[in-house]
Amino acid sequence: MNSKTPTVVRSEDPDAVQHLQTKIAAAETLQATMKAANVIVRNRQLTDDEKVARLVAECGQREHSARELLKPDFAGRVGFPDYALTNNGANIRRMQARLKGLANESGRASATVEFPGGRVEDNAEECRVRIYHDVKPPEGTIAKLRTYGFHWTPSLGCWQRLRNDSARYAATQITGVTWPLASAVAANGPSVATGNSVAASQAPRPGIAA
Repeated sequence: MNSKTPTVVRSEDPDAVQHLQTKIAAAETLQATMKAANVIVRNRQLTDDEKVARLVAECGQREHSARELLKPDFAGRVGFPDYALTNNGANIRRMQARLKGLANESGRASATVEFPGGRVEDNAEECRVRIYHDVKPPEGTIAKLRTYGFHWTPSLGCWQRLRNDSARYAATQITGVTWPLASAVAANGPSVATGNSVAASQAPRPGIAA
């Protein structure tokens, strides 16, 4: 994996899609390597020295690591354990699903939707869904915000969480807003949603402290 690829890929990172693609490629390479190594290790027609030589030449293993693969574990199994392949395969599928979600979000323009007593911002640039209230909401609404994963941000005067379909759904459940049809991001910048929305880049109104 590229040394510049972060261990944790944050959705708000402008290079998140590229970083995730790099991590998926690395995990897929590892999966193929483990499968190929197990075929060699479990080949009864090869001597241990022949197995080591092929593991080094074909699978990129260091000699010491190759010999370790030939040693049975507590259950008498050799090579990469089945759970390693299972876990890595599950991780690949998880990252692929996340990549699809990030790709969808990156193509969705910002939008701001008004509701009685405030507004909801679907902010593409900051990768956040933010709820602003004109006055402090009742305790029941605050409890609902927290239940749906929104966090109070004093510096912005709003409740916010990571931008995705779940966040928009949660905002609808809390405020009753209806989202306009998703607009694609134009080549020269995000488009502006119409209807009951206004540009998300509009100067924010001050929020009310929780």
